[in-house]
Amino acid sequence: MVEENLYRIVEVSVKRGTDRRDVGIMTVRQALALPDVPSLEYTDPDRKTRSGGPFINRAQLQAYACR
Repeated sequence: MVEENLYRIVEVSVKRGTDRRDVGIMTVRQALALPDVPSLEYTDPDRKTRSGGPFINRAQLQAYACR
């Protein structure tokens, strides 16, 4: 994993049907330490704004942390 990427900020939310609830704002490292729950979504760490998406899944977040 690339150390610099682990400190980028993401917003984590849980999606249930059409409803989305915010979990919190955290670093990529903290987000990857959360349990592997399929309903968790993460904002793209490369985007300038964190709110409103687009959202990525855990596999995409792990790939980001490794590049």
